[in-house]
Amino acid sequence: MGEDSQEDLYVILGVPRTATPAEIQAAYKKKARELHPDVNKSPDAEDKFKSLAAAYAILKDPEQRERYDRYGFNLRPSSPSGGRADRRSKSAGRKYRPADFGFQDVKFEDINIDLDDLSNPFDFFLRREQRRRKSNRKEREVQLTITLENAYRGTTLNMLLDLPNDVGQVETRRIKLRIPSGAKEGDRLKLKDPEVTVVLKIEPHPKFELDGRDIRSTLEITPWEAALGASVEAATPGGSVRLKVPPGTASGQKLRLKGQGLPQKPGRDGEPGDLYVTTRIVVPKALTDRERELFEALRNESNFYPRG
Repeated sequence: MGEDSQEDLYVILGVPRTATPAEIQAAYKKKARELHPDVNKSPDAEDKFKSLAAAYAILKDPEQRERYDRYGFNLRPSSPSGGRADRRSKSAGRKYRPADFGFQDVKFEDINIDLDDLSNPFDFFLRREQRRRKSNRKEREVQLTITLENAYRGTTLNMLLDLPNDVGQVETRRIKLRIPSGAKEGDRLKLKDPEVTVVLKIEPHPKFELDGRDIRSTLEITPWEAALGASVEAATPGGSVRLKVPPGTASGQKLRLKGQGLPQKPGRDGEPGDLYVTTRIVVPKALTDRERELFEALRNESNFYPRG
């Protein structure tokens, strides 16, 4: 059978591929009585009945059956020139009437289902397979890792996606994906063509840590900045800002920069996150003679004793 469809008409009818026309007709009659929507009230009875009717319409027709056995639901094999032939068998495009499906053999007076999509049994299975693949495409997800800076500012990225097409082949698609400013970990961006959901992941940053929309970082300050207070530069994913260090700031103290965290996405209600800076007092590893002299003078002058 061809690769274009997951359906197997013989399986639908419950007969082997060597079944005679009489065996195919008998199997159809039996299953049609079981699946007819007037008798079978299960939710999928109508869909199964249509599949059964379409399968029978193909396999009871010698020409249709031969085409199916040779090519499945594919077009004819490649032509000598290398391209696919653009014609199907003569009966492939034929339109069917209700009588062509053998409903009279089932002895039901009224067939109260919509037969419009059974006007061509081959197309019935092809359309359903295309719907199944389309549904599967909607469920496909790919993960995309972006930098914190890209999430903060927003950007447009070029992506290469390897995706199966409608005939089961894998093709590479190049797409442009717009990342809005304020995108955060776990955001889902849905593409329409191709139908894929991109799940965002933000890669770890050497300076910043994300906590929802809040951003946390460490700020190193000198002993005199901590003791006297200062206005210093503090880094954010969007660039440097001025931060006021209050006099008497201790190492490990947290300072808050309101609204300097991850911004809210455009058009969304809500506040941006905050930037929380944890101070860390550092001292010079090597002192000049003058620095040593001043530190010794401070030691001799100060009454501060932090260990009680």
